[in-house]
Amino acid sequence: MTTPESISKTMERGTLALFVAAAAVIGLLLLLPPLRQIAHMAGGRTPVGLLTDAEVPHVGSAGGAGIESATFESAWVIATGLSDSTRGLVAAGVGFGALTAAITAGAVAYFFLLLLWKRPFHRSLVVATQIAGSALLLGSLLSGGLGGLGRMMAASELNPIAGDVFLVAFSFEPGVLLAGVAVLALSFVFDRGQRLQRDTEGLI
Repeated sequence: MTTPESISKTMERGTLALFVAAAAVIGLLLLLPPLRQIAHMAGGRTPVGLLTDAEVPHVGSAGGAGIESATFESAWVIATGLSDSTRGLVAAGVGFGALTAAITAGAVAYFFLLLLWKRPFHRSLVVATQIAGSALLLGSLLSGGLGGLGRMMAASELNPIAGDVFLVAFSFEPGVLLAGVAVLALSFVFDRGQRLQRDTEGLI
């Protein structure tokens, strides 16, 4: 006979399985753009986002909406003939970014799997979160640093034929570093939970 408790457990397992599948799909979607970018680079065409402060074309307006001033912030460029070192740095930045996304998505999926297996404070989860947090910290630094240097070199190489519209600079998102610190802190929470679970086994 089906009871409300069994229905609730079935729904819980189904929800957790859905979360595992969602984490896997999201991880795959995060990997597709960098993999496609690396494939283009292997063919000699380098897709790269460059910073710029080129003006947006506009004209004055006698009435209604108008533009007083406007500039572009970035440009997506498919470049050819870049030096091997430039292409290598851009590819390294993309590769480290993809690896970071894959490790993080894998850790999230593993967490939901442990919940599905009713082992939320398993020792391996502590290791998984430590790896994910370290990947977010080191991976974002390597991806931003190496990729940023590659984009600066690409801007320098392309400026002579583009009227110096590209800035020899790169942007970096520090939010990923904060996420890495948060995940590492979470690993200590899981470690504490695992210790408490081990200490209380057999007491109830």
